[in-house]
Amino acid sequence: MKKAWLIIGIVLLAHAVGLFFGLYDLISWYDIPMHVGGGFAMGALALAIWHEGIEDVTFKGALERHLKWWLVPAMVLGFVSLIGIVWELHEWLLDLVLPSDALRQPDLPDTMMDFVNDLVGAAAAIFIWRKK
Repeated sequence: MKKAWLIIGIVLLAHAVGLFFGLYDLISWYDIPMHVGGGFAMGALALAIWHEGIEDVTFKGALERHLKWWLVPAMVLGFVSLIGIVWELHEWLLDLVLPSDALRQPDLPDTMMDFVNDLVGAAAAIFIWRKK
C-alpha cells in the first residue's frame, strides 16, 4: 500500500508542477505522461486494495483457478476506468465553470486518448506487480 501512495504522491507533484509552471500550455503533450502516470498510480492503488483485502477471497467451482487470472486485471482496469471517467468529467465541468483560452477538453479524440493513456498506465501496473 505504501508503494501506491508514493506513486500517487509523485504523480500529484508532477501535476502540481505542470500547473504551477504552465507546462500543460507550454508542452502540448504534457498531459499524455500525466494520464499514463495517473493510470499507473490508480492501477497500483487498485492492486494494493486487492492484495490488502480481496486476495484471500475463495472461489468455488471448476473456474476457480481461471477466475483470478482475469478477475484481477478486470478489477484494476475497471477501477482505473472509473477514476479516468470521473477525472474527464471534472475537466469538462471546469471548462464550463471556469472558461479560459486553454480548454482542458479540446475535443472528443483528446478525451478518448486520455482514456487510452489511463489504461496503458493501468496495464503497466498490472504487468509490473502481477503475482506469479
